Amino acid sequence: MSVLVEGYSIIINKEKAQQNPKALEALQKVQGNLHPMAICADQNLLRIGFLRLEEMQAFGKQLIEGGLQERVEVNGEVQAGDMVLVTQFGELEVICPWLQIGFQKMKDGTLICLASLKPAQAQQAAFPKGWTLEDSILQSYYEGRMAYMDENYDRIDEDPSFMRFKEKGGDKVVKLVKLHYSQADVH
Repeated sequence: MSVLVEGYSIIINKEKAQQNPKALEALQKVQGNLHPMAICADQNLLRIGFLRLEEMQAFGKQLIEGGLQERVEVNGEVQAGDMVLVTQFGELEVICPWLQIGFQKMKDGTLICLASLKPAQAQQAAFPKGWTLEDSILQSYYEGRMAYMDENYDRIDEDPSFMRFKEKGGDKVVKLVKLHYSQADVH
């Protein structure tokens, strides 16, 4: 299985977190502060989604203070610990050897980002209870991010699943997944 990634998401490796009683206690303390639509889980992962980066960072700080490890050093390389921060565009803040990110087209053409524990192949996805696209973090985050991209970047090309942007007055190129699968239009 896999979990839906939407907005700014904290993905927690349940097995790693369960090895830390302090981390489990921290999760139980903060869980009551979350909107039910922010949470989804499969047997391996717990996903907590946020529309705003600041909210995700504040919640992540609570989890870290409670004992979850955001980052660990392995052979001189910084990697994700018990949890990792991911956007619905599949962007990771740090290398995460236990997480696999993929994209899938839903029946209505909506493109979604899914996270699964490696080496699992995402066949089915866990969504928040009562999830609909119209009321989702996915939709709101996408609209906000696209307004930012249109203001600060030029769209240079696209394919049915992705759009590429180039920073106005710069060289930075960003590739983002579309919200809906469509035939490519070059702008």
